Amino acid sequence: MMFKTLCNLTLCVSFGYSMQSYTLNKSIITGNALATDVEKIPGNVSVIDNKQIQHMPNAKITDTIKKIAGVRVDNDVGFNPRPKIKIRGINYGTLLMLDGVILSDLEGENRILNQISLYDIERVEVARGAFSSLYGAGAIGGVVNFITSMPTQFQSQFLISYGNEFINNTADKNLIRAFASVGDVFIDKRLRLKLSAGYTHSNGYSSFPTILPSSETNTSNINNIVIDKAGNRIIGDGGKRNYTIYDIRLKAEYDISDSDILSSMISFSNHNYTFGHFKSYISDKNTGESINLVNGKDYFVGSGLGGMGTYSHLLGNLTYQHDFEESYFKISFSTMNLFSLWQDAKQGEGDRYGGAGSTQDIDSTSNYLDMLYRVNLNAIHSLNTAMQFRYYTFTQLNANMTNWKDYKSRTDVYRSYGGKAFVTSAYLSVDSEWLPNLSSTLGMRYDYWKNFNGYLLDNNNPTTNRNNQGAIASVLSPKASINYAPNFLQGIMLKSSIGSGFRMPTMRDMYQFTHSNTYWEINPDLKQESALSFDIGMEYQHKGFEGKIYYYDTELWDMIYRSGTGKQDKPYQNVNAGRGRIHGIEISAQVPIFRDLYIESNYTLTLATILKNNAKKDTEGKQLAATPKHITNLALNYFPQYGLYASIWAYYAPAFYADDLNTPALSNTYGNYESQFTLNAKCGYNFKNGIDLSASFMNITNNRFYDFYQVAGANYSLQLRYKL
Repeated sequence: MMFKTLCNLTLCVSFGYSMQSYTLNKSIITGNALATDVEKIPGNVSVIDNKQIQHMPNAKITDTIKKIAGVRVDNDVGFNPRPKIKIRGINYGTLLMLDGVILSDLEGENRILNQISLYDIERVEVARGAFSSLYGAGAIGGVVNFITSMPTQFQSQFLISYGNEFINNTADKNLIRAFASVGDVFIDKRLRLKLSAGYTHSNGYSSFPTILPSSETNTSNINNIVIDKAGNRIIGDGGKRNYTIYDIRLKAEYDISDSDILSSMISFSNHNYTFGHFKSYISDKNTGESINLVNGKDYFVGSGLGGMGTYSHLLGNLTYQHDFEESYFKISFSTMNLFSLWQDAKQGEGDRYGGAGSTQDIDSTSNYLDMLYRVNLNAIHSLNTAMQFRYYTFTQLNANMTNWKDYKSRTDVYRSYGGKAFVTSAYLSVDSEWLPNLSSTLGMRYDYWKNFNGYLLDNNNPTTNRNNQGAIASVLSPKASINYAPNFLQGIMLKSSIGSGFRMPTMRDMYQFTHSNTYWEINPDLKQESALSFDIGMEYQHKGFEGKIYYYDTELWDMIYRSGTGKQDKPYQNVNAGRGRIHGIEISAQVPIFRDLYIESNYTLTLATILKNNAKKDTEGKQLAATPKHITNLALNYFPQYGLYASIWAYYAPAFYADDLNTPALSNTYGNYESQFTLNAKCGYNFKNGIDLSASFMNITNNRFYDFYQVAGANYSLQLRYKL
C-alpha cells in the first residue's frame, strides 16, 4: 500500500482542471486495468471535481465535460437517446467509462449516459490524444472516466428538484429529479458499502418538426403548411417526449488484508419514453378548423424519430488487487448489457392511437477481463504490463406489428442484423523519471480484433443480405512521450506525445437505415481507420492561475466519415476516405480574482479536413460534417466552502456544416447546425448543517437554435439537497 501511495505522488506530471489540483495531492486511479494514472498520461488532461459538478449549471452528466477544451457533445438537446461525445473532432473515437468500466458497445453507442445520475458522480477525468488508447482499442481521440464516490465513514444524501420552462412548449415541462444515497464502513473500516438511486421524469418538449412525405402530393384542401429553408413541408411539431429515468447502483469494497482489496459494483438503469401532445399547424381550407390528418392519414407518427421505447442496462464489475512491496497486480471482470424495445407506427398506415407499426429490439452484451501488473524496476524506471480480453455480441430485430402500441402484436421479422467480436490486447510501457523535472514514457500496445458471425437479413431489400461477415485487425501501436519542467521557468510544464492507434467500424457505422425524411445507405464493407496522433503543449501555474495551450494533430488513413446530404438523391452513408487530418489548438485558463471568485475560459480550434478521397473528389479540402471549427466556453465561478455560491457559464460555437460538401447551414431548419450560444447560471446557499438550496437557469436568452435537433429554450430548476 505504501508503494502505491508513493508511486501515485511521484508519477503525477500533469495538472488538473480544478483550482485545488495544483497541489498534486490526489492520486487518480481510473480502475481500468490497461490504464496508468490519468495524471501520468501525457498530453492535455482535465480533472473535474465534485464542487464544479454540483455548483456549476449542469443539467445532465454530459454538461460536466461540455465546458472543457477539445470536447464536443453531439446533438446536445434536452434528452438525447443517443448521446455521443467527440474529443478532438474524431467520430466514435472517444472511450467512455464509469468507474473504469467501458460503456461503449459494439454498436458504438453510449445510451447509458442518459441514465447515470449526475448527483452520483464524484469526479470526471478526461484525457486527450495519443496515450488515450491505453484504456482500450478505439480511443484514438480521448477517454472520459466518470467516477462515483465511496464512503470513508457514514455518509448519506438526499436531493429533489423541480424544473419547468419559462415559455410554453419550448423546454422540458414539469421536470422532476430525485436522488438518494447511503454509505457506511464496517469491520474496522475494512468493508465499505454504498447504495444510490436516482429518478428523473419530464413531460418533455418538441425538438423536431413533422414533415409531410414527398409521396403525399394532394394538399389542395389544407391551409398553413409551412415550407422551411430546406424545402420541407412542415405540418406541425414532432410531439413532446414524455420520459422517465431510473438508476440504482450498489458498490462494495473489502480490505481482505493490508495488501489485498476486493471491490465490486452492480447497477441497473432504465429510460423509457412516449411521444404525444402533438401540435398541428394545418387547418381545413373549407372550414378553417384545425386538423391533424392529411387525406385521412396521421403523419405525426411513423417518422422513426418518435414512437415509444424502453432501454435497460445491467452493469457489473468485480476487481481484485494485491500490493507487493515494490509492485501491484490487478485483475478485473466487467460486463455491460443492453435490453431495449422501440415501437412506432408505419407512416401513413397507423395513427397516434394504434394501427400498423414496426418495432426495433436490440440486445447487446460487452464483457471485459483485464489484468495489470506494475513494478518499480529501480529508482528511475517503472514497468507496466497488461492484458485485456473483450467479447461483444449485438443483435437488432425489426418486426411488423398489427398495433404499434401493443408489444404483443408483433408478427413477422422483416429485418435483422448483428454480429460478434473478440478482442485480445496486450500492453507494455516503461515510465522513467530521469530527473525530478524530466520524465518520459515508451510504450507498445498490440490488439487482435476479430469481428465474426456478422449478418444482415432484409426482406425489404434482399439484394443487400449478408451472411458470415467478418473482419480481422492485428495492430501494433507504439507510443512515446516526454514531460519537462524547466528549473529556470518556475511553474512551466512542457509536454509532448506521439502514438498510433486504430478504430474498427461500429455496427452503427455500417448499418443505418432511412427514417423520416433522412435517407441512409448502408455500408457493411467499411474498413478500420488508422491514426497517428501528436501533440505538444505548455502548462503554467502560479498562485492559483492555471493556463494551458496545446497544438494537436491527428493523421487519419481510411478515415470513416459521413458523406452525402441525407436527401433521397444523395443519402447519408458512412464511407472510408483515403486520408484525413484533424489538427488544431486547445487553449484554457483559470484566473483567480479574489478569494473563491475566479474565471474559467477555453477555446478550441478544430480543422478537420478530408485530404484525399478518390471516391468523391469534390469533398477534398472540405471540413468534416458535424464538426465545428471553433468552440468557446467562458465561466465566472464563486465557490466558497459554505454560504452563497454562484456560477454563470456561456457557450458559443459558430454555425458548421451538416454535409461533406460544406453546404452553408440553414437557420431555423431541422438537420442543420446553426450558430450556437447559450447562457446558463446557477446560484445557491450551502449551509454548514449539510442543507444546500439552489436555483439553475439554462439557456437564459431562449436561443432555440438547431444542433441537428432543436435545443430546449429558457428553463429553470429549483433544488433542495441534504448531505450528512
